Amino acid sequence: MKRVACTSGVQGWQCRLRENYDNRFDVFQAYDETYGIAGRLGFETAQAAWEANPVIQGLVIPEDFCVVESKP
Repeated sequence: MKRVACTSGVQGWQCRLRENYDNRFDVFQAYDETYGIAGRLGFETAQAAWEANPVIQGLVIPEDFCVVESKP
């Protein structure tokens, strides 16, 4: 995980989706069920987001949570 300037200009983090959820689909799926993460990132399902494994970034500001790069 690396530090980056997010859209808001505040320092946040950036990494691949799987890295952010300890490479465990069950953990990601649980967060997705609660927060709708896949949809917020532009995917129809948690499985589709997991398979794409995009580079994401964010911090505490919800609008900064986004896909930065979708190809591995």
